[in-house]
Formats: sequence, structure tokens, C-alpha cells
Amino acid sequence: MAAVNRLRVHAVSALRLLPHLPLIAAMLAADLLARLRPGPVRIARGVYGRGISVVIPERGTPDLLAETLTALQAALERTDEPSQVVIVVNGAAPTDYTALRARWPGYDWQFHAQALGYNGAVQAGLAVARHDWSYLLNSDMRLDADALAHLLPYRSEHVFAITSQIFFSDTTRRREETGWSDFHENPNFAEVYERDPGNLQLARGNLYPGGGSSLCRTAELRRYVADSIDYNPFYWEDADWGIRAWSEGWELVFCPASHAYHHHRGTVRRYYDAGEVARIIARNELLFDLRHRWTRRHPLRTLQRMAHFDAKSRRELRGIGLATRVFRCRCATQRARHNGLRFDRITQDRWYLPRRGNTRPRPRVLLASPFALFPPAHGGARRIAELVTRLSANVDFFLLGDEASLYGAASEPWLQHLCGAQVVEGRGDRPGEAPLSVPQRLTRHAWPGLQAALNAAIARFRPDIVQVEFMELAELAPERRPGHGASGPRWLLCLHDVYLDASDPASDARQRAAMARYDALVACSSEDAALLAPQAAHLIGNGAVDRRTSYQPSPDQLLLFMGPFRYAQNLHGILAFIDSAWPVLRAEFPQLRLRILGGAESATIAEHDARLRQPGIELISAFVDPAPHLAECSLSINPQLDIRGSSIKLIESLLAGRICATTADGARGFGDVGLQGLVSSNDIAGLAARIAPLLRDPALRHGLERADLATLDAFTWDAMAELQLGLYRSLCTENSP
Repeated sequence: MAAVNRLRVHAVSALRLLPHLPLIAAMLAADLLARLRPGPVRIARGVYGRGISVVIPERGTPDLLAETLTALQAALERTDEPSQVVIVVNGAAPTDYTALRARWPGYDWQFHAQALGYNGAVQAGLAVARHDWSYLLNSDMRLDADALAHLLPYRSEHVFAITSQIFFSDTTRRREETGWSDFHENPNFAEVYERDPGNLQLARGNLYPGGGSSLCRTAELRRYVADSIDYNPFYWEDADWGIRAWSEGWELVFCPASHAYHHHRGTVRRYYDAGEVARIIARNELLFDLRHRWTRRHPLRTLQRMAHFDAKSRRELRGIGLATRVFRCRCATQRARHNGLRFDRITQDRWYLPRRGNTRPRPRVLLASPFALFPPAHGGARRIAELVTRLSANVDFFLLGDEASLYGAASEPWLQHLCGAQVVEGRGDRPGEAPLSVPQRLTRHAWPGLQAALNAAIARFRPDIVQVEFMELAELAPERRPGHGASGPRWLLCLHDVYLDASDPASDARQRAAMARYDALVACSSEDAALLAPQAAHLIGNGAVDRRTSYQPSPDQLLLFMGPFRYAQNLHGILAFIDSAWPVLRAEFPQLRLRILGGAESATIAEHDARLRQPGIELISAFVDPAPHLAECSLSINPQLDIRGSSIKLIESLLAGRICATTADGARGFGDVGLQGLVSSNDIAGLAARIAPLLRDPALRHGLERADLATLDAFTWDAMAELQLGLYRSLCTENSP
């Protein structure tokens, strides 16, 4: 009997779906076409002029509208651009607005006797919008005086919409509405929500523009609104606009600095009963899934769900026109997915900075890094961060970075020096994995997802220079002969370390082939530059923050090692120091302490290595500013062997007025300068004999701390930034037509 009932249910479902055959065909065809012919990655771009139109759909809330218009007037006065306000009153008596029309006679007032629904009201307002950008403003939303002024600088040729941050006027309400839109993966139904921005300061990627507080491109919005008539009368339209825009290659931005306050009276529920509201919401959620395959279910499973809907909803979800619109939207969304668009990463991986007001031409530099840069938790990241910070007034920097999970709120103070950033993740590193060879790292780090993201970033940002950081990413550059008719940006490879080693000719040949693709190379030490011969390299060394003006003589009894364990030579070097030199020093100086700035990875390592937990040793396993630790130490140590590049920790110590005791290998890049504050040993064990006299004689130590003042001028980050800027300008000059 149960089997018979199931057959009866399936038969009824099949009969109910017969009128939807065009829709079934549209979905299957869209999925197949997108898979077989995904087409190229789309990067949208559009021009625009000054000016803003504000479109306000309104139905029966003249009291709230008065507050909205008062706040809007103040916000418009804070901008210096032409403006237009369009108020679409629908389904309400014009006489209710007589006083408001008299108060704001310069606004465009429309009156429609019939209720248009949200989508229809927006469409009517956009039809008369005069400017290239239109702000959609709910009639129960009150803008902060600076709300529009904060949004306007985020307009750009590749952005479709910028959304304000929403607060409830009732501060006791839970913040389920913020303007920062995202979604939860759900196999059963489409589920969108709005994230809590917390203390977010920088603009971030946004899934869709909230229909009551967003600035959108007028022409594109007109098209999306006209194509979303199936959502009438309300709900889910704005989510549809966002997915369509992303699929067409536009960017959508959430701007937390722009504030809007929602009174939230619930206009919809005053004109529709709860059952009808619930029905429309359910129908439109399913429609959204049909148009964008949001649940990722097979089309037939989605239609089986529709068979259980009420007859009215099923009727509203059929017809050739609806099927055609479903095909067009679904195909675009599926193609975008096949081309690498990750809707689940939009709010996490993209940062945006306001457009700079100064129009003076500046080099546009796209940085590509395989390692997380901000906050700078290792020497290479510190180098990039310091140079970018100093050059951002003269250079427009953009970032494409790997290791997305290591970026977060703590990254924002550094990201604010960029014009835009996108981070990705997925190269396949595995915990506990054995160290890879150089060829293996070249393959692993330049993974296809990063390559695709770089190609998209070049099309989006149009840089003058693509600056690839670290040898690990060298094979990202296209195979080309620099200077022989190559078009597009110049390619610059910054070699923090040069890995060429005559003992492995095959590895050396692969590295040299990758480096030959670049227009210019940068080496961080003269020793590294010599390894590159006969390929030429620009020498731009590592520097440090200049702290000489705040110098105080060093205190006694504390050694400092600034070596994140992520870099294997740091870990191996400090363990060798603890095994050999530390016992000797501790025997003579029982109160001596060793402080290690080991970075995030060091905590786990210390759990399994008792040497890092012995008395007198203090391990700090977090990203910290080294300045206070340098001020508290007697001197720093740099026990490194077999390194390439040069050691930032060494010059950082000297510019803070602290001697650095280093191995000869660790002095790479600085050993031939004649720095008196740099004391070296041929091996790590020998460091004890170099350190002990400095601890016994504070006067000797203090004298050496101030011995190199003039020589150190050439080793500040400011000096290195000037060299870097000169290289950018020369490359841009070479690239000029």
C-alpha cells in the first residue's frame, strides 16, 4: 500500500510539472551550456560621470518619509556633486504628501494609484534617473550626514554597487540587518543573511546590494530590475541583482563607514497578511534557486520541490518569459562558477580602498605574494609592508595574496595603504609535510587558482607593473622575452632569497628559465646578486625602521632573538644556540634571560621541545611590535646558517641602537660594510665568546651602540623605498608608448 501511495504522489507531482516543461528545458540547457562552453573570465568595466540620483519607493508612510528626506538633504549637502531625488509614491493618496511636496518642491514626485510593489516602484524611479549612479533609499531609512560622502569615493570603473552599513533606530534590537550580505551553504533552500561587521573599518566584498541603502550604477541596475519582474511584489530582488552583477564581472562593495538607520515599521506586513507574505517569500527563494542553482541541486530535484508548492505559486513560476529569464541568469551564474568565481569567499577575500582625489599619475603596481603579508609576521612580509607604507603616497598598490585564512581584522591597518586587495587559498599545503625542494615549491605555489586570480586582477586593476614576490612564484609570469614587443604591464621579480645552487643543475636551469621571463629582478644582498650572474639584478637591500633618535643605553641581562619559526633557519639556528652558546653564557651570567619572538608557529613547536621551555627562556608566540623588546634588551642575536637574502632582524637591531651578535652567514648583506655594532662568529657556538665581553662591560657595549650613526643612513627603509621608487619609474618609462 505504501508503494502505491508513493507512486500516486510521484504521478501527481509529474502532472503538476507538465506546464513547467519550458522551465525544465531552460535549466538543463543552461547547466549544460555553461559546462561545455564556459567562455572567458568576465571583467566588467564602465565609465561614469559626476552626479547621484536618489530613488525612494514610498507607500503610506509620509511621517517616516519626512525624517528620511530631512536626513537625505543633509547628506546631499555634504557632497559637491549634482543630485536628483525621485520619490515614487504608489498605492497611497497624493493628498497625504501635500505638505512634503511643498517642503521639497525641487524633488521629482511620482504618484501611482496602484501599488507597484518594490521592484515596480524602483523601476519607475530609475526610468527618470538622470545620473550614472542611483542610491536606492527606503522611505523608513535615515542617512547619516556623511553617508553619501563616504560612499562616493568607492565608485570605480569595475564597481557596480556600494552599500551603506545599516543600524536599527531601536538600539535594543539584535543586528540581523547590517547591509553586509552573505549566504550559508544549504542543500535544501537558498539562505542569505547579513554579517555583523563588528569594528570593521575597511570596505569589503558584498554579495548583493541592500535595496534600501545602496548606491548602484544606474544603467546596469535598470537592466537587472527589468529582468527581475518575476519577484514581484517584494523580497529577493536585490539578492538577484548582486549575483547577476558578480556573474557579469562587476564588484560589489560594503562600506562600513557609511551609516544608515532603519526605523523598520514593516510596510509590507501592513498591506499583506502573514500567510501571503510567507508564500511570496518561499516562492521567491525557490525562484532565486532556479535562476542561480544556489542549492547546487539537480534541476529535477528543485522542480520536485516546486511540485509541493500551492497552485498559485506554481502558476506564477511558469511561462516562456520566465523560462527564458531563468536560462539567461542561470547560464551566467554557472559560467562564472566554472571560471573560478567563489561566491562563498566574496565577503572574506576582498578589501577596497576609496579612490584617491589626487589625479597626478602614479605607477600602478600589483603585488603578488604566495605568503600572507599583513600583519607582517616574517621578514619578507616586513620588507613588503615597510616599503608599501612609505611608497603609497606616490604609488597605487594592489595586492593579490595567497593564504587567505591568515588575513583578518589585524590586517586592516596595513591594507589601508593599498588601493585594493584580493586574497585566495587552496594551494594544497598539508600540516607536517616534509620540506619541498625548490622545483616542488615552484610548482606548488604557482597553482592554477592563483594564476587565474592573477590574470583576473591584471584585467581588473590594469597595473603598469606586476611585482611578483619570492622565487616561489616566479613561474606566474608569462613565457615572454622582456623588451621584445611584449605588451601589457612590466614584470618585476623580487627575490627575497636566491636559491641557485651549482649542486643541482636541473633546479638552477628551471629557476633561470623562470627568471628570464621578467623585465627586471631585485636582489636583497650583493651576495645574492652575484649568484644571479650573468642575469642582471637591481640591488635593493633590506632595511629597518630608524629608531636612532629615541636611543637609550641598553639595560643588562637580556638577549633578544627576533626570528619567526616559520622560516626554518630561524628555528634551527636558535635551537643550536640554546644547545651550544646558551649554557656557556648562563653559567657566567645566572640572571641572563633569552627572549624569543618566535611567531605563531612557535607555540606548537615549544609544546614538543623542552629546550624552549627551560628557565631563563621566554617565548612569545604572537605577532608583536619589536620596538619595546629592542628597548629592553642588552643586545640581539642572529644565529643563522646557510641563509640567502639578508637578515632584517640584524639591521633592525642596529638602527634601534642595539648590537647584534651574528654568525658570519647571518651577516649576509651587511658583513662587508664595516659596522662596528655588528659582532660576528664563524659558528653558532662561538657566539658565546663574542657576547660575554659585551655583557661584562656595559661601557664597551654602549659605545658600540652609537658607533655607526652615519653609516646606517643608507640602511633605513626610507633609503630602500627611494631605490624602489626609482626602479618603478624607470620601468614605467620603458613601458610608455
